[in-house]
Amino acid sequence: MSRESTNLVDNTVTGRSSKERKEILREIITKAESLQEAVGDITINTLNVCMEQTDIINNETTLGEKIHNQEQVLLDSEMMNISSKVLKQCTRALTKHMSTYNYVEFAQEVVQYVKQQPNIESEVIDWSYLENKVIKCFKTTPKYSTLLGTLVPLERKDITRRKPAIRDARAQIRRPENVEVVDKEEEGLEQTVKMKAFITRQFKTNHKPLDFFKLVLHPSNFGKTIENILQISFLVRDGKIQVTKDSSGILVVQPCTKDTMRTTTGQTSNIQNIVYLNMDQWKMLKDTYRIEKPMINF
Repeated sequence: MSRESTNLVDNTVTGRSSKERKEILREIITKAESLQEAVGDITINTLNVCMEQTDIINNETTLGEKIHNQEQVLLDSEMMNISSKVLKQCTRALTKHMSTYNYVEFAQEVVQYVKQQPNIESEVIDWSYLENKVIKCFKTTPKYSTLLGTLVPLERKDITRRKPAIRDARAQIRRPENVEVVDKEEEGLEQTVKMKAFITRQFKTNHKPLDFFKLVLHPSNFGKTIENILQISFLVRDGKIQVTKDSSGILVVQPCTKDTMRTTTGQTSNIQNIVYLNMDQWKMLKDTYRIEKPMINF
């Protein structure tokens, strides 16, 4: 038998053509898909109707037609998939809003429990019977007191405020006496003055500038060497001496003459610099110059 003759026999048995059944299935699927948008009280009933109509069409279709017409089988499986999704949404909605506690049933059970007690004889229910049992269900706040009684208030004392003193405008103002003699000069200032005098004296004696490192190096005291460098920097800042380089590039120190001070005044500003010198460099310079006694020893 050919495929067309088989379809003709099936359609004669069922009364609906394959095209009509497909159109009905598409309408049912569209209706079922709309149920996913909003879950309500009639969602289950509407889905049940759609499933019944799908079962009717499925029963009308013979096995031979299902084999030759796969599109109808596909529509039937799509309907099953949609119905499964709708049922899941209904389950979530029911679980969310479902409450297992019913206050009416609970009240009826409590009344029934009290009536069954042997000590309750009157028709009026004595709820004091449940007092001891119900109180145990509530957490009570313990009583706690840190004081046994009230404190006696202290006697209030009047505070006497002092009036601001009024200065006499006619009071004589004494000026401090001029300080003419200082008992003791500052040690650092004294050392600087001695350093200036020593450099001037050496320059006049030798008629040439002093080697900077020979002047400041102390063979056995690193701290004294640093102190000498500081004293030299103070004298340079005050314009008392100047540090330059000779023709060999060695640092030399010489006092500033009056002509030099007059020439540099108003043209350049004295800058105080400190030579960086660590312990290793001090030892190296000491060995290079072979100094046994310091030049500055006062």
